[in-house]
Amino acid sequence: MAPMVFGVPKLIPGVFLMALGLLGYWLFGLSRLRGWILIAILGVALAFFLYGLRLVWAWRADRKAALRELLPGEVLAARPWLRVRAWRSREIVFGSPVSTVFLLLAYLFFGGPALFFLWLGITDPPTRSGESLWPVLLVGLMLAFVVVGLTYWRLRHWRYGDSVCRLITLPGRLGGWLKADVDCALPGGADDTVTVRLKNMESRGRSVAELWRMEQRIAVPVQGARTVVNVRLQIPRASGQKVLSPNAGALERFAAPWWVLEVEKKVSGIDFLAQFGVPVYDVPEMHEAPAPQPQAGQVSVPDSAGRWMAALITVAGVAALVAISDQASRTGWLSTSIMQPSVRWMASERYQRELDAWSMSHYPPAIEGRCAGGHEEYRSDWQPMPPNSRFIARWNMASRFYDLKNREYTAMGYTLETSTRFTDCSGVETVQATWLKK
Repeated sequence: MAPMVFGVPKLIPGVFLMALGLLGYWLFGLSRLRGWILIAILGVALAFFLYGLRLVWAWRADRKAALRELLPGEVLAARPWLRVRAWRSREIVFGSPVSTVFLLLAYLFFGGPALFFLWLGITDPPTRSGESLWPVLLVGLMLAFVVVGLTYWRLRHWRYGDSVCRLITLPGRLGGWLKADVDCALPGGADDTVTVRLKNMESRGRSVAELWRMEQRIAVPVQGARTVVNVRLQIPRASGQKVLSPNAGALERFAAPWWVLEVEKKVSGIDFLAQFGVPVYDVPEMHEAPAPQPQAGQVSVPDSAGRWMAALITVAGVAALVAISDQASRTGWLSTSIMQPSVRWMASERYQRELDAWSMSHYPPAIEGRCAGGHEEYRSDWQPMPPNSRFIARWNMASRFYDLKNREYTAMGYTLETSTRFTDCSGVETVQATWLKK
């Protein structure tokens, strides 16, 4: 069985989170966000990258452990359910289908847009915008529904923890028995009724269809923090049922129907529900015996492919991180100040980047210039932008060009804030000026 997280192999979310972290690192590095907001966003981006890297190497470790447990081909051909690691060990763990990291991603990508669309639909009625905002409200409600559903699943796991299904019959047999003991944190209550449900499912394109189900209600007294639910289901043969043939090939196994065992108890607040993918086959009755153990000679199976895959992803991720940092150190956020605008003398290109980075929150009321070491340098004592105002700042202007721009900006409603002059390194007098419009 492939190492899993969020219901998919760890390698996939690992690479996805690394790419997401690198994308955030690059995009927000080019943005005009500064101060603690930028630091927080970059921290989240790097956390995604490192967590994704951790998942990649966790996939590598799990893959190596799974290879050590491989059984001989003739055993797997006769009993294909032993291909699945959890079935082979007769212990299936139902944890949270929604991890904390996944929930945070959902809040980031669904929660924020949901709040925005709902706010837009509520605060901007049709009388103001001139068009119906029902589609906007509908999108907001749909996104909010996704976030609420994922939060509910996460809260359920926080309340009940992991549940473990220990198989007695391996496999469950069509026309025979499925026996298992489910160890879980079953909630107490006035009613001890627990619903045990077995479902036969099949994937049909983009949807999942339920082919058949059976239910059994049993009384299970709760006497402690953990309770064992004894599952004893005799599976009848019925039309519509589908099982995987023991002789199925790899492609058939990939698109095979599957069976789900559910243990549910209705209580006030968050209901208890545990779901397990269980092996059900149409095979002769088998003894209830432990699964075969791996052969001793297979303990040190090499996994050069997994090692090289994890190493390649790591090197590529680190190289991308270095490349983005190098770009940011020359033209991006690392080439400007982060917490507040710099008041140091700097070259014209560096001063332009500083102005671009801080123009949403600060402006230079006066621009000073000088010639130092054969190059022109500029600096400013930056001030916060006055409310509802805009500014234009220019430097290294000839006197005639400055006169033209001053008349142009004055006609546009701007007021000259300051103008300064200095002789540049070629001996020409240049003008620096700032115009403000309130």
